[in-house]
Parts: sequence; structure tokens; C-alpha cells
Amino acid sequence: MKKLLVVATAIGALTLPAASSVASESSAHVALTSDYVFRGLSYSSDGVAVQGGYDIQQSKEDKGWFAGVFASTVGDLGKKGLEVDGFGGWKGSFNPTLGYEVGGVFYKYTDSNFSNDATEIYAGVNYETAYMKIFSGSQSNGGGSYNYIDLGATFIVMKDIDLNVHYGRYSSNSVTDYNDFSASMNMDVKGFDLGLGLTYEDLNTTNNLKSIATVTKEFEL
Repeated sequence: MKKLLVVATAIGALTLPAASSVASESSAHVALTSDYVFRGLSYSSDGVAVQGGYDIQQSKEDKGWFAGVFASTVGDLGKKGLEVDGFGGWKGSFNPTLGYEVGGVFYKYTDSNFSNDATEIYAGVNYETAYMKIFSGSQSNGGGSYNYIDLGATFIVMKDIDLNVHYGRYSSNSVTDYNDFSASMNMDVKGFDLGLGLTYEDLNTTNNLKSIATVTKEFEL
């Protein structure tokens, strides 16, 4: 969408024994973004956010079990606390170009006044570099249930430069349904990933088009 806790451990524990003889691949990353936008909405009050995460997967082929954690500052930097996510699941393929993915995500917020915690399960398919995922979630403290459809694709513009496009549809029994769109360019700059993008949502009538710049450094472990 959406990227130090929970669901990753649970799902990873279920899938790891089946593949314990296979060496896993892991990585970590840190990032600085001008605006933490998730599903079209700013989670950092249209300001800077600091992020980090850890990912582990069964193999470099992007198949089998995977798990990870992600954390980001939310709200005004230093004032609203953290979002901490755990995720995990399984990736497989039907043939060399058509694959599938199932998993779960848990979202934890250190400030309950900022947002309710949430738990999601999802399933998706991908064809080459295009994908579709359907999420079904529920929020704590009576926040209600919701669904989110995520469609996207990646295109190689030139060496070390990718174009990513996305469409999302959020529907809920407690808030107004809305759509979001985004397009971003990602490029490698001296070992750092630089992302420049635009995102739009039709929930709000003002300030619904945002530009975002993100610098990420990844570490293979």
C-alpha cells in the first residue's frame, strides 16, 4: 500500500518447521520520508516520518514463507508516537509468470488517540510485475471491519529506474468509502533508493493530492 512485533512471529512459527532445512534470506532497512502516506491518507500530519523494518524469507526466489516487522513515526514527528506492524505469510506460483500470496498483518499504535490497532488477513495474485491483493481487516475498540482492494504494477523505465502505479479501494461499515491512486519513480543513487511520487485520494475535498520523497537504505543480513 502499505513498511517490530507480533503476527510475523506467529505465522513464521507455523511455516518455518516445514522449511527448516532451507537457508533463509533476511534484510533490514531504514528510511526518511517527507510524508508517511498509507492507502492515500497521511499518517504523519503531512510532515516528515522516520521508518525502519526487518524482513526474512525462505529463499531469494521469493517463494515460501516470509515474515517481517515495520515501524514508523506517526502524527507530528515526536508527538504522536509510533506505528509498529508485524506481518507474515506464504508466496507460491502456479507457473513461471503467475503467482499467489496469502498472509496477515497486525498494526499496533502506541497512542490509541491517534488510531485503533488493526488486524488483517489478505490474499493476492500476481502476473509478472502486476498484482492484485484483497485485504479484510478489523479494528479494535469498536473501530469496525473493512476491506481494501490493492491493484498495482511496476514498469522498468531504464536501468535502475522503476515506475510503480497503484489503485486502491477502501470500504468500511463505519467510515466513508474512498479510492486512492499513486505513481512513483524509484531509482538507485549511490546505494540508496530514492523514491519520488504523487498520491491522490477522493475522501477529502482539500489537500488530497500529495507529493512524496523518500530515501531508503537497505542492508542485506
